Amino acid sequence: MMDGHVTIALAGQPATLAPTLGAAIELSRRHENFGALLAKIEALDFLASVDVVRIGLGRTEREHEATAQEVFESGLLDLMPSIARFVFLLANGGRPPKEEDTAEAGTPFGA
Repeated sequence: MMDGHVTIALAGQPATLAPTLGAAIELSRRHENFGALLAKIEALDFLASVDVVRIGLGRTEREHEATAQEVFESGLLDLMPSIARFVFLLANGGRPPKEEDTAEAGTPFGA
């Protein structure tokens, strides 16, 4: 797996979220900023989580309903840690934080 990519089990199948500039811009536009998006994810906001998965997979708006069904079937509690990790990676330019930065900050999502 490439650095920054996050593989999730979506409706029983592996799916890889790709950290792209387009994904970062679209998610920031829809949810104000990465901090607000992470707060929604932590609060188990279903629609925000579907946005992250759909956009991370490079799917179109027309695929929103199908993606929502897959997220629902997968279980938001099971997906949440991976979805949050993906947003952290987007906030870091699509890369995992450096190990020394992770150790100092105590970030639970370090590589």
